[in-house]
Amino acid sequence: MISSNIDKTNLADYYSRLRTRNELLRLNRVDEVYDKIPEIESIDQYIASISLDEAKRRILSPGSSNPEVATKLKELAKRKEAILVENGYKPDYLDPIYTCSRCMDTGWIGDKECTCAKKIRTSDLYKSSNLRYILKEENFDKFSLDYYSTEPYKDSKSGKSLPSPRDNMKKKLEDAKNFVDTFDTSFKNILIYGETGLGKTFLSNCIASELLESGHSVLYLSANELYENVISKYIMSKDDRTAIQPIYDYVYNSDLLIIDDLGSEVINSFVRSQTFEVINNRILNRKSTVISTNLDPHLLTDRYTERVMSRLVDNYDFYYLYGTNIRYIRKKNQFKHHV
Repeated sequence: MISSNIDKTNLADYYSRLRTRNELLRLNRVDEVYDKIPEIESIDQYIASISLDEAKRRILSPGSSNPEVATKLKELAKRKEAILVENGYKPDYLDPIYTCSRCMDTGWIGDKECTCAKKIRTSDLYKSSNLRYILKEENFDKFSLDYYSTEPYKDSKSGKSLPSPRDNMKKKLEDAKNFVDTFDTSFKNILIYGETGLGKTFLSNCIASELLESGHSVLYLSANELYENVISKYIMSKDDRTAIQPIYDYVYNSDLLIIDDLGSEVINSFVRSQTFEVINNRILNRKSTVISTNLDPHLLTDRYTERVMSRLVDNYDFYYLYGTNIRYIRKKNQFKHHV
């Protein structure tokens, strides 16, 4: 079960400590520069004196302005930058230091949570699971097409002749990369379906890895975790919901939600209604979702109703994976190497 230790209080404390650390770094730079370039310290003292006098004047004469002071302060700032550059420093070397310049290490931009805060929450979720280790091994760079057959494929259910499993997966990989590349400009969702061991979870992990690296919030849950350990516990709980609240919120608000192995959970009316609620809510709020399942569209309709399937058909790209169980082939080859 994925759990999170990061709540609003902890996040605020994190940013407070981050700002303190960065300010200490800046003060160390100030001491360093003052020691090497005494003129910089004199300029800073002069700027502080002028600024203090101007502040006092404005208190005594509210609404008044003194353009000469503003001009003088700009001249001093430029002189200070020029001296820094002359001595091998960057002109902004003594400026405030921010780990995230967008929110200035507050976690918020106006009334919206900054991307960096979302990433911290998501990273915390993954620190308590094995997924962060999995994503180091399962990403686009390590996805191999070598195990997929190059022979044309005849679908046993439809009887149709299809491109080879390798050509099919190659196209799906290209589509998945395009999904990632256009994530911020094009709203899309993906349903990956096919039999066991064909790379559905691996492909989902590739997408998750790329988007996490680019600073997006990604919540990855198995279908069983989603319903049993998150939604059910949150809705049915009579106790304090604080612990589960961040994850429950992320089901609806994360940039990307990945539901792995849909259909492996126990199906009942609650699961059916919540499946529609999650899928529909995220579509309405234009939050992308990737779903992987062993069930084909007909079985999905039977299990989750026509209403759910209608939303999938209208709003999802379907990735059909087929061929021989890749997981079995890989393990078989690994066994041969050890014999």
